[in-house]
Amino acid sequence: MSKLAFRVSYLRRSRELYRRYLESKPWLPQLYTTFLNIRPGQRIVDVGCGPGDFTRHLARLSNQKATVLGIDANEKSIQAATIDTEKARLSQSVSYRLGDVYKIPLQDGYADLTCCRTLLMHLTEPLKAVKEMARITKTGGSVAALEGGKMGAFYDPEDPDYSRLAERAEEAWIDGVRILEGKEFRIGEKLPGIFKKAGLSEIKAEVQADAWLHSDPRRRLTDVKAELRFDYSIFKERRRKDRKYLLAGGMSNAQITSYFNRLEARTEEFLSNDVKLRNDPSFYAATFFLVSGVKKG
Repeated sequence: MSKLAFRVSYLRRSRELYRRYLESKPWLPQLYTTFLNIRPGQRIVDVGCGPGDFTRHLARLSNQKATVLGIDANEKSIQAATIDTEKARLSQSVSYRLGDVYKIPLQDGYADLTCCRTLLMHLTEPLKAVKEMARITKTGGSVAALEGGKMGAFYDPEDPDYSRLAERAEEAWIDGVRILEGKEFRIGEKLPGIFKKAGLSEIKAEVQADAWLHSDPRRRLTDVKAELRFDYSIFKERRRKDRKYLLAGGMSNAQITSYFNRLEARTEEFLSNDVKLRNDPSFYAATFFLVSGVKKG
Protein backbone atom coordinates (compact mmCIF):
# COMPACT_ATOMS: atom_id res chain seq x y z
CA MET A 1 0.00 0.00 0.00
CA SER A 2 1.35 3.45 -0.93
CA LYS A 3 1.87 6.15 1.71
CA LEU A 4 -1.03 8.16 0.27
CA ALA A 5 -3.36 5.14 0.17
CA PHE A 6 -2.40 4.29 3.75
CA ARG A 7 -3.18 7.80 4.96
CA VAL A 8 -6.52 7.91 3.11
CA SER A 9 -7.44 4.51 4.53
CA TYR A 10 -6.52 5.59 8.05
CA LEU A 11 -8.41 8.88 7.80
CA ARG A 12 -11.52 6.99 6.73
CA ARG A 13 -11.16 4.74 9.76
CA SER A 14 -10.46 7.70 12.03
CA ARG A 15 -14.10 8.74 11.91
CA GLU A 16 -15.11 5.38 13.32
CA LEU A 17 -12.41 5.69 15.97
CA TYR A 18 -13.66 9.18 16.85
CA ARG A 19 -17.24 7.90 17.08
CA ARG A 20 -16.08 5.24 19.56
CA TYR A 21 -14.13 7.88 21.44
CA LEU A 22 -17.26 10.02 21.85
CA GLU A 23 -19.23 7.00 23.01
CA SER A 24 -16.64 6.40 25.74
CA LYS A 25 -16.93 10.03 26.90
CA PRO A 26 -20.68 10.80 26.81
CA TRP A 27 -20.21 14.09 28.68
CA LEU A 28 -18.39 15.74 25.75
CA PRO A 29 -21.45 16.39 23.55
CA GLN A 30 -23.17 17.90 26.59
CA LEU A 31 -20.12 20.11 27.23
CA TYR A 32 -20.16 21.43 23.66
CA THR A 33 -23.92 21.92 23.52
CA THR A 34 -24.12 23.87 26.77
CA PHE A 35 -20.87 25.82 26.41
CA LEU A 36 -21.65 26.90 22.84
CA ASN A 37 -25.31 27.49 23.78
CA ILE A 38 -26.53 25.70 20.65
CA ARG A 39 -30.24 26.33 20.08
CA PRO A 40 -32.85 25.57 17.39
CA GLY A 41 -33.03 28.07 14.56
CA GLN A 42 -29.48 29.34 14.91
CA ARG A 43 -27.14 30.09 12.04
CA ILE A 44 -23.78 28.48 12.83
CA VAL A 45 -20.60 28.96 10.80
CA ASP A 46 -17.63 26.59 11.08
CA VAL A 47 -14.55 28.40 9.73
CA GLY A 48 -11.69 26.30 8.36
CA CYS A 49 -13.98 23.29 8.30
CA GLY A 50 -11.74 20.96 6.27
CA PRO A 51 -13.66 17.79 5.33
CA GLY A 52 -16.52 18.83 7.61
CA ASP A 53 -16.20 16.48 10.57
CA PHE A 54 -16.77 19.20 13.18
CA THR A 55 -19.39 20.87 10.96
CA ARG A 56 -21.46 17.71 10.96
CA HIS A 57 -20.87 17.28 14.70
CA LEU A 58 -22.38 20.74 15.27
CA ALA A 59 -25.42 19.75 13.20
CA ARG A 60 -25.90 16.59 15.28
CA LEU A 61 -25.54 18.55 18.52
CA SER A 62 -28.40 20.78 17.36
CA ASN A 63 -30.48 17.74 16.32
CA GLN A 64 -30.39 19.32 12.84
CA LYS A 65 -32.51 22.21 14.14
CA ALA A 66 -29.77 24.76 13.39
CA THR A 67 -28.41 25.76 9.98
CA VAL A 68 -24.69 25.00 9.80
CA LEU A 69 -22.34 26.39 7.13
CA GLY A 70 -18.75 25.19 6.73
CA ILE A 71 -16.12 27.50 5.17
CA ASP A 72 -12.76 26.33 3.85
CA ALA A 73 -10.16 27.61 1.38
CA ASN A 74 -9.42 24.15 -0.03
CA GLU A 75 -11.79 23.16 -2.83
CA LYS A 76 -11.04 19.42 -2.45
CA SER A 77 -11.90 19.61 1.24
CA ILE A 78 -15.22 21.25 0.38
CA GLN A 79 -15.97 18.53 -2.17
CA ALA A 80 -15.12 15.77 0.34
CA ALA A 81 -17.20 17.49 3.04
CA THR A 82 -20.21 17.74 0.74
CA ILE A 83 -20.02 14.05 -0.25
CA ASP A 84 -19.63 12.86 3.35
CA THR A 85 -22.48 15.10 4.50
CA GLU A 86 -24.77 13.60 1.88
CA LYS A 87 -23.78 10.10 3.01
CA ALA A 88 -24.53 11.08 6.60
CA ARG A 89 -27.95 12.42 5.51
CA LEU A 90 -27.25 15.83 7.00
CA SER A 91 -27.53 17.92 3.82
CA GLN A 92 -30.83 19.38 4.96
CA SER A 93 -29.09 21.37 7.70
CA VAL A 94 -25.44 21.49 6.55
CA SER A 95 -23.85 23.19 3.54
CA TYR A 96 -20.37 24.37 2.53
CA ARG A 97 -18.77 27.33 0.82
CA LEU A 98 -15.29 28.07 -0.48
CA GLY A 99 -13.69 30.97 1.36
CA ASP A 100 -10.63 32.46 3.04
CA VAL A 101 -10.51 32.75 6.83
CA TYR A 102 -9.15 36.30 6.49
CA LYS A 103 -11.97 37.27 4.12
CA ILE A 104 -15.00 35.12 4.87
CA PRO A 105 -17.58 35.38 2.03
CA LEU A 106 -20.49 36.35 4.28
CA GLN A 107 -22.12 39.66 5.16
CA ASP A 108 -21.67 41.41 8.49
CA GLY A 109 -23.76 39.94 11.29
CA TYR A 110 -24.69 36.73 9.46
CA ALA A 111 -24.18 34.13 12.21
CA ASP A 112 -25.50 33.53 15.71
CA LEU A 113 -22.41 31.42 16.41
CA THR A 114 -19.11 31.46 14.51
CA CYS A 115 -16.55 28.87 15.53
CA CYS A 116 -13.41 27.04 14.49
CA ARG A 117 -11.60 23.91 15.57
CA THR A 118 -7.79 23.52 15.33
CA LEU A 119 -7.58 26.36 12.79
CA LEU A 120 -5.83 29.22 14.59
CA MET A 121 -2.82 27.02 15.36
CA HIS A 122 -2.03 26.94 11.63
CA LEU A 123 -2.24 30.71 11.08
CA THR A 124 0.40 33.41 11.27
CA GLU A 125 -2.29 36.02 12.07
CA PRO A 126 -4.81 34.40 14.43
CA LEU A 127 -6.03 37.77 15.74
CA LYS A 128 -6.93 38.88 12.21
CA ALA A 129 -8.89 35.65 11.76
CA VAL A 130 -10.82 36.08 15.03
CA LYS A 131 -11.68 39.68 14.10
CA GLU A 132 -13.06 38.42 10.77
CA MET A 133 -15.06 35.76 12.60
CA ALA A 134 -16.47 38.50 14.83
CA ARG A 135 -17.40 40.60 11.78
CA ILE A 136 -19.75 37.94 10.41
CA THR A 137 -21.32 37.36 13.86
CA LYS A 138 -24.49 39.13 14.98
CA THR A 139 -24.43 41.59 17.84
CA GLY A 140 -25.12 39.46 20.89
CA GLY A 141 -23.84 36.36 19.11
CA SER A 142 -20.79 34.30 20.03
CA VAL A 143 -17.38 33.50 18.57
CA ALA A 144 -15.74 30.29 19.77
CA ALA A 145 -12.53 28.37 19.15
CA LEU A 146 -11.24 24.94 20.11
CA GLU A 147 -7.45 24.72 20.03
CA GLY A 148 -4.71 22.63 21.58
CA GLY A 149 -2.86 23.94 24.62
CA LYS A 150 0.48 23.39 26.31
CA MET A 151 -1.02 21.53 29.26
CA GLY A 152 -0.10 17.93 28.59
CA ALA A 153 1.95 15.03 29.85
CA PHE A 154 3.99 12.03 28.84
CA TYR A 155 5.68 9.72 31.31
CA ASP A 156 7.09 6.22 30.96
CA PRO A 157 7.81 4.91 34.49
CA GLU A 158 10.10 2.29 32.99
CA ASP A 159 12.21 4.88 31.12
CA PRO A 160 12.38 8.25 32.92
CA ASP A 161 15.34 9.37 30.77
CA TYR A 162 13.34 8.96 27.57
CA SER A 163 10.38 10.71 29.23
CA ARG A 164 12.54 13.78 29.90
CA LEU A 165 13.97 13.69 26.38
CA ALA A 166 10.50 13.45 24.82
CA GLU A 167 9.27 16.33 26.96
CA ARG A 168 12.23 18.46 25.88
CA ALA A 169 11.60 17.57 22.22
CA GLU A 170 7.95 18.64 22.50
CA GLU A 171 8.94 22.03 23.88
CA ALA A 172 11.68 22.51 21.28
CA TRP A 173 9.37 21.54 18.42
CA ILE A 174 6.72 24.09 19.46
CA ASP A 175 9.40 26.79 19.84
CA GLY A 176 10.90 25.85 16.46
CA VAL A 177 7.58 26.14 14.63
CA ARG A 178 7.06 29.57 16.20
CA ILE A 179 10.57 30.72 15.23
CA LEU A 180 10.61 29.35 11.67
CA GLU A 181 6.97 29.76 10.63
CA GLY A 182 5.50 32.33 12.99
CA LYS A 183 2.76 29.94 14.14
CA GLU A 184 1.68 29.16 17.70
CA PHE A 185 0.95 25.46 17.54
CA ARG A 186 -0.22 25.29 21.16
CA ILE A 187 -2.28 28.45 21.12
CA GLY A 188 -5.00 27.39 23.57
CA GLU A 189 -3.81 29.38 26.59
CA LYS A 190 -3.51 32.53 24.47
CA LEU A 191 -7.09 32.46 23.18
CA PRO A 192 -8.67 34.64 25.92
CA GLY A 193 -6.13 37.41 25.23
CA ILE A 194 -6.69 37.14 21.48
CA PHE A 195 -10.45 37.29 21.94
CA LYS A 196 -10.12 40.40 24.13
CA LYS A 197 -7.95 42.12 21.51
CA ALA A 198 -10.57 41.22 18.89
CA GLY A 199 -13.15 43.26 20.84
CA LEU A 200 -15.12 40.33 22.28
CA SER A 201 -16.49 40.36 25.82
CA GLU A 202 -17.93 37.94 28.40
CA ILE A 203 -15.04 35.63 27.54
CA LYS A 204 -15.25 32.17 29.08
CA ALA A 205 -13.23 28.95 28.79
CA GLU A 206 -13.31 25.23 29.44
CA VAL A 207 -10.52 22.69 29.19
CA GLN A 208 -11.14 19.35 27.49
CA ALA A 209 -8.52 16.94 28.82
CA ASP A 210 -7.73 13.69 27.07
CA ALA A 211 -5.68 10.95 28.72
CA TRP A 212 -4.79 7.58 27.28
CA LEU A 213 -2.73 4.47 27.89
CA HIS A 214 -1.97 1.63 25.52
CA SER A 215 -3.07 -0.74 28.27
CA ASP A 216 -6.59 0.75 28.50
CA PRO A 217 -9.04 -2.13 27.81
CA ARG A 218 -11.64 0.37 26.54
CA ARG A 219 -9.47 0.85 23.44
CA ARG A 220 -9.29 -1.99 20.94
CA LEU A 221 -5.82 -3.36 20.29
CA THR A 222 -6.35 -3.00 16.54
CA ASP A 223 -7.19 0.68 17.01
CA VAL A 224 -4.14 1.29 19.19
CA LYS A 225 -1.86 -0.34 16.61
CA ALA A 226 -3.49 1.52 13.71
CA GLU A 227 -2.85 4.85 15.42
CA LEU A 228 0.74 3.85 16.22
CA ARG A 229 1.39 2.87 12.61
CA PHE A 230 -0.07 6.11 11.31
CA ASP A 231 1.92 8.24 13.77
CA TYR A 232 5.07 6.29 12.90
CA SER A 233 4.54 6.81 9.17
CA ILE A 234 4.12 10.55 9.70
CA PHE A 235 7.26 10.62 11.86
CA LYS A 236 9.31 8.95 9.11
CA GLU A 237 7.94 11.32 6.46
CA ARG A 238 8.60 14.42 8.54
CA ARG A 239 11.82 13.61 10.37
CA ARG A 240 14.03 15.84 8.20
CA LYS A 241 11.68 18.81 8.59
CA ASP A 242 11.16 18.10 12.27
CA ARG A 243 14.92 18.12 12.82
CA LYS A 244 14.94 21.73 11.55
CA TYR A 245 12.22 22.67 14.03
CA LEU A 246 14.01 20.94 16.91
CA LEU A 247 17.32 22.62 16.05
CA ALA A 248 15.60 26.02 15.90
CA GLY A 249 13.99 25.22 19.26
CA GLY A 250 17.37 24.72 20.92
CA MET A 251 18.14 20.99 20.77
CA SER A 252 21.51 19.78 19.51
CA ASN A 253 21.90 17.36 16.60
CA ALA A 254 23.12 14.70 19.04
CA GLN A 255 20.04 15.12 21.25
CA ILE A 256 17.72 14.97 18.23
CA THR A 257 19.38 11.83 16.85
CA SER A 258 19.12 10.16 20.25
CA TYR A 259 15.44 11.10 20.52
CA PHE A 260 14.63 9.87 17.00
CA ASN A 261 16.47 6.58 17.49
CA ARG A 262 14.81 5.86 20.79
CA LEU A 263 11.34 6.78 19.48
CA GLU A 264 11.90 4.50 16.48
CA ALA A 265 13.08 1.54 18.56
CA ARG A 266 10.27 2.01 21.04
CA THR A 267 7.56 2.14 18.36
CA GLU A 268 8.89 -0.87 16.44
CA GLU A 269 9.01 -2.92 19.63
CA PHE A 270 5.40 -2.04 20.47
CA LEU A 271 4.19 -2.88 16.96
CA SER A 272 5.93 -6.25 17.01
CA ASN A 273 4.92 -7.30 20.52
CA ASP A 274 1.22 -7.15 21.41
CA VAL A 275 1.82 -8.30 24.98
CA LYS A 276 4.34 -5.53 25.63
CA LEU A 277 2.05 -2.97 24.02
CA ARG A 278 -0.94 -4.01 26.10
CA ASN A 279 1.13 -3.90 29.29
CA ASP A 280 2.79 -0.55 28.58
CA PRO A 281 2.21 1.74 31.60
CA SER A 282 3.23 4.96 29.78
CA PHE A 283 0.83 7.81 30.44
CA TYR A 284 -0.16 10.29 27.72
CA ALA A 285 -2.32 13.39 28.13
CA ALA A 286 -3.27 16.39 26.01
CA THR A 287 -5.63 19.32 26.39
CA PHE A 288 -7.90 21.35 24.17
CA PHE A 289 -9.07 24.81 25.18
CA LEU A 290 -12.65 25.76 24.34
CA VAL A 291 -12.98 29.55 24.50
CA SER A 292 -15.86 31.82 23.52
CA GLY A 293 -16.70 35.50 23.61
CA VAL A 294 -19.74 37.64 22.89
CA LYS A 295 -19.90 40.35 20.23
CA LYS A 296 -21.29 43.52 21.76
CA GLY A 297 -22.82 46.42 19.86
